[in-house]
Amino acid sequence: SSPSTHTDSSPHPHARHRTRVHLPPPQAPSSSAPPPHRPHTPPPTANMSGIQPGTIAMHLSRRAQFTNAEVLEQFLAAGKKKSQYGHLKLFFLSLLGGFFLGLGATMSSQVGGRFGGTTGQNNLMFAGFGIPFGLMMIVFTGAELVTGNYLVFSLLMIHEPTKKNFYETMRSFIVSWYGNWCGTLLVASCLAWQSGVVKTVLSDFDNREPVFATTEDAKAAFAEDWCTTGNFVNSNACFLVKSTVMRLNMDWDIAVTRGIACNFLVSTALWLAQLSQEQVSKIFSIWICIVMFISSGFEHIVVNQLLCSLGMMIGAGKYGDVTWGDMLGNNFIPVSFGNFIGAFVLAAIMYGCYHREMPEFVAKEKQKHSVEGAEVSVVVGEK
Repeated sequence: SSPSTHTDSSPHPHARHRTRVHLPPPQAPSSSAPPPHRPHTPPPTANMSGIQPGTIAMHLSRRAQFTNAEVLEQFLAAGKKKSQYGHLKLFFLSLLGGFFLGLGATMSSQVGGRFGGTTGQNNLMFAGFGIPFGLMMIVFTGAELVTGNYLVFSLLMIHEPTKKNFYETMRSFIVSWYGNWCGTLLVASCLAWQSGVVKTVLSDFDNREPVFATTEDAKAAFAEDWCTTGNFVNSNACFLVKSTVMRLNMDWDIAVTRGIACNFLVSTALWLAQLSQEQVSKIFSIWICIVMFISSGFEHIVVNQLLCSLGMMIGAGKYGDVTWGDMLGNNFIPVSFGNFIGAFVLAAIMYGCYHREMPEFVAKEKQKHSVEGAEVSVVVGEK
């Protein structure tokens, strides 16, 4: 029978006329067997991250960690992304990174410097509380750290040694180094020194009255019990002054060697954090490596930018007869060079071991072998 139609007018004046079509009921199948039951399966819906269930990305997100080849690919992608940063964005992210690590180093000097006990106990307290927290904040917020860029851009240059990548590498190193120092100077001058958290021991850097009038008085007090009196209330200032003088009189070979060991561990911390997919594992991975390098006495350029700058502000210059030029020439430059070598060594090892497992390399190899196989088949056919 032909379908019947009729028009349904809506009572609303602006409603459109709709035509309903009535089709005849479907005919029963000729077979007496009932049709098979087909349960209704709702279509897959995306979760909050936008990943469709059952896809490869969803499968990867359920794993405990990535593979080393996947981490290598992520670092290479990060290097390409950082290469697109403008000068201002790179500088302010570096300023934020120096600010975070400066806060951590200030906390370390306050806690570890005031902890009464043996040298080993002081080192453990100094290493375990403060500086690791600063690196965690940098990793989770995406701020820039020059020692981390040493690793990222070393991998990028090993993978694609082009003139453009070399330019972006040098730009990142220079801008992030300077931005990190500006961030640590902001913490040292405004939050640590001018706020009175750290006492001015012996300095005419501003109009503030120092604790000691002369260098002789300061050295005599340091040799006695001024650093330990009053439940170690002055020991943080003693730590900053003495450690600054020690670092600014360090030989180049020692500074470079300690810098290599330091950033090899820091780069390992970043690699381990990238392996993990959830925050607790990232935090634990970072904390282990940072405690190792600080407790061992290795040198990190951004940490030194805070400690040495703050030490010079409160009187290390007069106490140890050192200058800001000594800080740059005897510590910042050799430690930076050592930090770069440490990151490059890890980058070369990890790239050499795992670049053949990257999907990009595997795809190129398959294409290469398929083309060679086709050529061989053509030659055989001609023969």
